[in-house]
Amino acid sequence: MYMTAFGEFCATIGDIVVIPGGVPHASYGGPGSIVTHLYVPSDHAAVREISGPLRIRHSLATSPDEILDAIGSHDPWPRDPVLPARRAALTELVSCEGLDIRASAARQGRSTDGFIRRFKREVGMTPAAYRLVLRLASARSRLKRGDTVADVAYAGSFSDQSHLGRLFRRAYGATPAAYRSAFAE
Repeated sequence: MYMTAFGEFCATIGDIVVIPGGVPHASYGGPGSIVTHLYVPSDHAAVREISGPLRIRHSLATSPDEILDAIGSHDPWPRDPVLPARRAALTELVSCEGLDIRASAARQGRSTDGFIRRFKREVGMTPAAYRLVLRLASARSRLKRGDTVADVAYAGSFSDQSHLGRLFRRAYGATPAAYRSAFAE
């Protein structure tokens, strides 16, 4: 299952889930889940037109080329033109470092609980989960650049390296150090 700013996507055996770069997301696989991640540049022909998460059911694709063919030949579903703008406004409020949830709710003219319910309904996760996804995505970017795990933990306001490690492993299936070393030259 994937939680994104566009909602929840539950994938089964053989499904392909496409999440464009820059879209905060978290994956929650159950015991025995096997997931293959294929990172594709956003200007690649197969994904260039995809602006939001996409699920392709029952694909028989197994190799990277077959997966890209399945994605490139799939016609994305029509989207509600108003909903992305509402989501963007909500996620922008929650993304502001200086605003707590109570202040974000007040800007929307809602109670804290009402704001959290609306956010979860429209975005697919709570504001706290969304902020964590943003922090983990930022940590991943810093690790790709070669920043040390300690620096990444500090910059992301994690309580310590082990806190970052637990959350990072849960989200991405690898330790921060292993992820960083995969991108070392």
